[in-house]
Amino acid sequence: MGWSGLSLRYKIMFALTAIPLAGLSLFLAVAVSVFEKDKIAYVFDSSLSASQTRAARVKSETQALLSLSQSAVAGYRADLKTLDDYGKEVFKSQGKFLGFQIYAFDAATSTYQRTVDLHKDGVAGLPEGLDSAQSLLLGANARAVVVDRNDKSANSLVLAARFGRSDDPKHLITIALFDSVELSEAFSSFGAYSSFLVQGEGSLVFGAPSFRGADERWTTSQIWARLASARKAQEGIAEITSPGKRAYLASFVKVGSSDLAVVSLADKRSALAAVDVLLRKSFLFFIATLSLTVLISVFAARALTSALGGLLLATQRIAGGDFATRVKAEGGDEIGRLGASFNVMAEEVSRLLKDTAEKARMEAELATARTVQETLFPPSNASLGPVEVSGYYEPASECGGDWWHYCENGDFVYLWIGDATGHGAPAALLTSAARAVASVLEMGAARPPAECIAVLNRAIWDASKGKMMMTFFLAAIDKRTGLMAYANASHEAPLLLHRSEGPAARGDYLALNQVNNPRLGESAAFDFQETSVQLRPGDRLVFYTDGVVDVKSPDDKAWGERKFLKALSSSLHGQAGTEQPLRGLVAELQGFRRSQALDDDVTLVLVEYKGAA
Repeated sequence: MGWSGLSLRYKIMFALTAIPLAGLSLFLAVAVSVFEKDKIAYVFDSSLSASQTRAARVKSETQALLSLSQSAVAGYRADLKTLDDYGKEVFKSQGKFLGFQIYAFDAATSTYQRTVDLHKDGVAGLPEGLDSAQSLLLGANARAVVVDRNDKSANSLVLAARFGRSDDPKHLITIALFDSVELSEAFSSFGAYSSFLVQGEGSLVFGAPSFRGADERWTTSQIWARLASARKAQEGIAEITSPGKRAYLASFVKVGSSDLAVVSLADKRSALAAVDVLLRKSFLFFIATLSLTVLISVFAARALTSALGGLLLATQRIAGGDFATRVKAEGGDEIGRLGASFNVMAEEVSRLLKDTAEKARMEAELATARTVQETLFPPSNASLGPVEVSGYYEPASECGGDWWHYCENGDFVYLWIGDATGHGAPAALLTSAARAVASVLEMGAARPPAECIAVLNRAIWDASKGKMMMTFFLAAIDKRTGLMAYANASHEAPLLLHRSEGPAARGDYLALNQVNNPRLGESAAFDFQETSVQLRPGDRLVFYTDGVVDVKSPDDKAWGERKFLKALSSSLHGQAGTEQPLRGLVAELQGFRRSQALDDDVTLVLVEYKGAA
């Protein structure tokens, strides 16, 4: 019996079964394909982001280590071929230094002679790495290279650097052994990715790929070689295959110094595990729908045909990317509920796509805003004639509302610190306005702090119209006399500590609160008042925002003014300058806070007046 001999009932049942089967299969295939591509793109983005974060950390750390070598070399006496007391003190006081060698070029023999060889107690001598360091430094004309990671300790790094041009007969080459536990920790926890640091043609510096079975024979040099087609760019992504024929999603970011690169790998099969789950659940949903269609077709052939036709059309539109498509769900039977379920599913998919796009847009904008805001701050340490400045800033979110700055204008050193209402992007806009005003004032003649802060108040008012405000403190130190004029706009009063031999007590700190004006932005115009205080050689000033004393520990206890002053006294006692005391103070704060998230932005600025020349 052929098709024409079948009853209409079976023809309708067959048609009602075949049409949803084709439509749902198409939807399933397209949905799985789209989901798989989206998942791979997400893994690549996440992997690249992880590599970028680690690369930035590596670059920052190597530059910091290079700065330590440069500080030590500043004390090198070429005539005596040794380090003076300053250079030795730099090596001794810097905890990251474990070993340090200096090689001077001997023009007569065209060889390098080791003139300095230092190492900390309990640390063996440096590995012999001059030959490789010399070829890397002079051949590539680089400033600094990582010779290797010290095999004797997973947390140390051998860094070679050249000071002076390679054609200068007086140039020096240094080889330093540094404590690099921070870099080691950055590559010790893999999570969803296996990240490691390589140099040159893939030699391993930090981290190690975590694989099983045949993939354990996969070296970092082989991984780096498989990325050769993408390595022309500064960063990139690629899908590569291991010797065990296992697919991996790889990303790399070149650090930009020392021929270093960060590589991150993710197992493709593990990354796409969610696709298998989606496929199984979609298959079960498909079977349930098909069974329901066959059952209902016996009783409502005409209505079923019409309803399924509409559902098929909507499914095809969804598969084509039109997620705004909805079906008309009528009645309370299975077909009506199926249409309603389809609409809910389409609505949820559409919402998730919109939410994902919006979240990606906001994250990109916030990342850009944070990058821009970082340019508003000056270098953390500076010597401005007799005034030495060191600062620390950490935002509570992607963008912060704190801002600090210093500048020279003629015979005066200006110190700026402010705290906008709240934190985040709106507060960051106010800090941008404050920085812009400061830049304009720097270009003109030196002005009294009260006049400068009045101009700043007008700019804040014009930017926010009274909806957001900013506390501010501005001081101007006369480098010739040490007289400091200042104006305060409801900001936390800075602390003045006169030079003393013993540790400072709480009563030794003088709060600079002799004048207090309204916050910036409360009104368009105000007659701001200022006063002055005489600084003596060795006096220190501590500027901070209210977020410092509000820092909380994991058990929700605030640091408070008492602990702050105690930590400040401990950090200042026996320490010269501002950089080391500030590091100690920040270490005390971070030790109290541990992993607790910040409720408010944290800003600390330490200033020392050394006296007129």
